[in-house]
Amino acid sequence: MGQDIKKMLEGESELKMHKLSDGHESRFKNRLNEEFPAKKNQFSFLRIAASFLVLVSVSLLGYQYMNNATSQDIVKTEKNKINSISDISPDLKKVEDYYLANINYQISKIKITDENNDLLEVYFSQLGELQKEYDELNTKLDINNSVNEDTIDKLIENLQMRLLLLKQLKKKLNTIENLNLKQNENIQA
Repeated sequence: MGQDIKKMLEGESELKMHKLSDGHESRFKNRLNEEFPAKKNQFSFLRIAASFLVLVSVSLLGYQYMNNATSQDIVKTEKNKINSISDISPDLKKVEDYYLANINYQISKIKITDENNDLLEVYFSQLGELQKEYDELNTKLDINNSVNEDTIDKLIENLQMRLLLLKQLKKKLNTIENLNLKQNENIQA
């Protein structure tokens, strides 16, 4: 059994000796087909589905790319709008943020009582008018779509006036509170 196959197949005469019987080849092919049947192309459906998915993916990516290009144009035009002085320059944004933060801080420190309620209504109505004026000036900036120094100065002055108004309110509230404390001390004494 340990023969070299090359040596056996070298000579033609030896090949004739090992000739296969009639029908051996057909029987061998039949047995092969029985043991290993020819596979039908079961993956053709998957190939079609994969092709469809690739086509849909490419279409969606193309649509998003085209849609994104138009939305970027819209964003560019919206970026050119001026909604407040903070849109003009970073320095003006710092100024506006400073004043708005101080205004909000001053408002948060106010104590509302029944005694100062009428005074607060007067001051808050004045603050509301200043806020309306501020909003109108901002819309002027947006409508003109140009930077006007006078408008910017008016906006900053408006913020300053609101802050000053709140500081005045706080002083008046402190004086009222001090008067109330003195009256309570006099009553107790």
